[in-house]
Amino acid sequence: MCRISRWIAAGLILPAAALANENRYENSVHLNANWRGGRVSIEHKFGHVDVRTNNGDEVIVRGTIRASDEDIGKQIHVSIFNNSEGISIRTMYPEIHIHGGNVSYSADLEVTIPFKAPLVLRNRFGSIEVEGLRASSEIVNGQGSITFRDSRGTQRIENSFGSITIENAGGDTTVQNANGSITVEKVEGNLNINDRFASVSVRSAKRAVTIQNSNGSVQLTDVGGDTRVTNAFGSVGIHNVDGRLDLTNQNGNVTVSDIKGATVIRNSYAITNFSDIHNNLSIASQNGRVEGSNVAGPVSISASFAPIEIRNIAGPASITNTNGNVSAIDIRGNLTVDTKFGLVKAERIRGQLDVDNSNGSVTAADVAGSARVRTSFASVFLKGIDGSIDVENQNGAISIGGLRRTCTPMSLRTTYAPIKVALPGSGGYNVEARTSYGSINTDVPITINRKSENNLSGTIGGGGCKLDLTTSNGNITITKE
Repeated sequence: MCRISRWIAAGLILPAAALANENRYENSVHLNANWRGGRVSIEHKFGHVDVRTNNGDEVIVRGTIRASDEDIGKQIHVSIFNNSEGISIRTMYPEIHIHGGNVSYSADLEVTIPFKAPLVLRNRFGSIEVEGLRASSEIVNGQGSITFRDSRGTQRIENSFGSITIENAGGDTTVQNANGSITVEKVEGNLNINDRFASVSVRSAKRAVTIQNSNGSVQLTDVGGDTRVTNAFGSVGIHNVDGRLDLTNQNGNVTVSDIKGATVIRNSYAITNFSDIHNNLSIASQNGRVEGSNVAGPVSISASFAPIEIRNIAGPASITNTNGNVSAIDIRGNLTVDTKFGLVKAERIRGQLDVDNSNGSVTAADVAGSARVRTSFASVFLKGIDGSIDVENQNGAISIGGLRRTCTPMSLRTTYAPIKVALPGSGGYNVEARTSYGSINTDVPITINRKSENNLSGTIGGGGCKLDLTTSNGNITITKE
């Protein structure tokens, strides 16, 4: 009889179609045992395993053994026996040694077990299908797919070099895979997933979800509890989470929407997009654009080397950026911006505005509170400010207009650039205007207290609000709105 070494057996497995064509050896397996408690254990390799459940106490094994060599096929056996831990099913292959030539063999099993029996199933080089369990299970496979349906109880499923598909799991479920995708549809318990080098897709998880992945995308929809996702080198999309969200990603785009709890996002080298966050939002991004809208609570965003755009924020917003533009529109709270080498645009702010910038212009309109702006080497344009205004600039123009009140305290300072202020017709101001190597021009009547070529002190409309204007090497212009 020809014998082949065990170490080459995996490499000699041929597809089922090839075995059928050879048709050298085929034998059926029929085994039964009564389950008296404990677990059902299955040890198998080189073939498919299909597990179903029944309402009785019988364990039934049906299978087909195929081999390209009759002598080898006759040495392949499937055994079933009771022991102190339950029922054990095992497939045994001969130790095969051969020099040259090919040999192929496999064994496919169909196993029916009581629905309330715990299951331990280990397989290699073949797919697994399990359906209808009402007890806990542990399933470990390699080099083949796993399909798991309609279960109750705690489940642990592990695979490598093959996909995992889970549908309708009624208990806590732990899934681990490598080099194979994971797809989960409807889990009633907590879900924990760990994967590498493949995608993860989850839909309808009723409780907490934890996902750790690398080198593959993550898609998560309809989660009833808190969610934690860690990923790298793949995109992440998360939608409709009833609890909190904690997301960390690297080198992949992030899209998040409809999150009920507090949301924390960390991302790098890719775009972060959010919408419909029903609680607080915190984002830390590096070298990736941040954009989004509709947040019900406070927002805190830090980024670098990319723009930030936010809209319709129900609470205060704090933004820190370097080398990227900032745009904030419809903020129903205070807005604080700290950036460098980027433009700042703010519109419809229902609180105070505080901007620290370097080498970037600042444009703001329709601010319900005070405005404080610091920048350099760029212009500042403010319109429709409903509180006091304090601007400090260097080498950049300042322009103020559309003031809502007849009395708006202002302190405007710059160098080597002009200042222009448009005042309401009925306003009252105490004016102090100073420049060097420039002129002071006004078309608003001023009662002058003192005046020189580059300085002007006086009152407008009887005085009242502070209007302090200072520049160097630039003109100062006061006009009527």
